[in-house]
Amino acid sequence: MPALTHNICPLFLFLSFTLLSFGFCSPYARPTEVPASKNASSYQTIQHSNHSNASESIHGRGNSDRHCQPFYTTFSDPSTVADSNSDPSNTPFVALSPPETYAITSNGLEMYLQRPKGEVHSANGMNDNLGEAATINSTFWMDSGKVTYEASCDYVPGVVCAFILIDAVQVSDGELHLDEIDVELVGSGSARWQTNIFKPSKADPEPHYGQFDTKEQYPQNPSYTSFHKYSISWDSEKIVWGVDGQDARTIRKEDTYINGVPHFPGESDSLRLQLGIWDGSGAEGTSTWAGGPVNWDTAPQKIVATVRSVSVEC
Repeated sequence: MPALTHNICPLFLFLSFTLLSFGFCSPYARPTEVPASKNASSYQTIQHSNHSNASESIHGRGNSDRHCQPFYTTFSDPSTVADSNSDPSNTPFVALSPPETYAITSNGLEMYLQRPKGEVHSANGMNDNLGEAATINSTFWMDSGKVTYEASCDYVPGVVCAFILIDAVQVSDGELHLDEIDVELVGSGSARWQTNIFKPSKADPEPHYGQFDTKEQYPQNPSYTSFHKYSISWDSEKIVWGVDGQDARTIRKEDTYINGVPHFPGESDSLRLQLGIWDGSGAEGTSTWAGGPVNWDTAPQKIVATVRSVSVEC
């Protein structure tokens, strides 16, 4: 894998969008959509008016107690996702990209990568003009538990669909604090899905891009163009990724040390859910990893990632 790999592109994208969202997202905003069919012992209905319990139910960044709030949505209600110009305090998700980059449809939440405006020139394995794409954050945080994304992604070389947990903050001294636990569907091939973690440290002489990424197989229907259930189970000691109810990969905290420095995400901070699709054609290493650059002469005008459901178990 080249020295400059795929992490650098989503890093800038996620950082800019995530920092933007911090300006208006309450850290105590809470999930609001839970189906009545779920077992009451593991899922509880959360009313919009139940503001007094918000700080007890959802972990606000900086709280000493650890929390996880069960949650489930099929994106059947358009109000599940607030647009970037709205107050998202009573919605579980907020779009950090323009309204035309996503839609609630009969299929669920559709997120779009749109053809770039203007001409696109390719050189050295990169495009000089990138398509506009969707990024959607949860307005709530979790610091342990299991999240499951039921999703599919169009297969187009150069395109990446990402269903992740993330914390991206610019701290007072200008340092970037970034934690990621990733599920990525990558345009280099649709028969595998990828897992990764990322947590840079001041003690690192350089970022360890791609140090912890792996490619995983599907137990059936071996293509990410079909719907699959991707899960991330996370606690203070380990992370377990799964697909369609089967564990695929486990990484323990002790496995994340490089030269004595730990790189275990979410150890000291809670994470948001983030859903997205993006154009990987903008940097040479990223484009190579993503199978790009995107050939817009043959690619659809609109490339789609669809999320049929999201659940959080505690």
